[in-house]
Amino acid sequence: MYPSHLLYKAWKNTPKIIHNTKDAKGNELVREIEFQDPMKTNDMEETNGNCFLCGDPMTQGIKIKKAFSSVFTDWNQANNPQGTHICSACAFSVLTNKKARIGVRMFSLIAADKLYITNRKELREWLLDPPEPPFLAMCAVSQKKHLIMKAIVNYSRDIFSVQYEETPVTVDRVKFTNLLNLIEHFLYGFTKTEILTGQYSQKRILDFGIEEWEAFENRIKPYRGTGLLDVVMFVAQKLEEWEEIACFMDSELKIKRQVQPHYSSTPSIEAGIKKEDRVASTCGDKSNDSPKSQQSEQLQLELF
Repeated sequence: MYPSHLLYKAWKNTPKIIHNTKDAKGNELVREIEFQDPMKTNDMEETNGNCFLCGDPMTQGIKIKKAFSSVFTDWNQANNPQGTHICSACAFSVLTNKKARIGVRMFSLIAADKLYITNRKELREWLLDPPEPPFLAMCAVSQKKHLIMKAIVNYSRDIFSVQYEETPVTVDRVKFTNLLNLIEHFLYGFTKTEILTGQYSQKRILDFGIEEWEAFENRIKPYRGTGLLDVVMFVAQKLEEWEEIACFMDSELKIKRQVQPHYSSTPSIEAGIKKEDRVASTCGDKSNDSPKSQQSEQLQLELF
């Protein structure tokens, strides 16, 4: 299935699309998203042939010069370079609702049986527990590029592709879960930029503890520069409670530290996550003996 067809079908199956976001001041904002219906544009016309993008036969379409702006450069994505029109499904993926000034390219999303426009925290939950296949997963970093035509339709919940901007990233759910768990604990003391680049504030290293920092950094370093780390950092949320960090150090890193570090300034990163939203982890005699907890412990061991 071509990705735009899955997206279009999911959109038609979704009566109302809600986007949970924040305004410029950080206040919670809930808004309804109205994408452009390609069948209601004046540019839709009768045509016989195959779609320029997906290559599927069609009886209605929009001329290429009407569908794409002058700055469009992804002509190599065409499955039918001789085509003159794009079908309704492909048109939906590239059109802009001029009244609302929004288009699919502006949002991270999950498309399955329905279309879900996600914030980063919501996308995190979907990647930890993907929908039933087939589905699409998109990380719109710049919110300016047409990504659907480059995405890969997934048919597995365990190993799947996430379209991270223009790069398709293969995600092993076991590794993703455990790397996310590691990163979210590390974010207690460091910024996402520091973790991504490996360029750390010496003051924060001393505050966090040199031994503790080395233990985290040695586990993250092999993933630096990989698409998997990019996806993890895009959705990762900071853990706010020191007890959780100390627990992780004790159970996973075998480092015992009971004194909470004090920072002169709080690193600027994503908002913290609640206990019920966290990736499961164990902590010595505090570990949960439930099957889900035991499975999480096994996943931790597999990563390292």
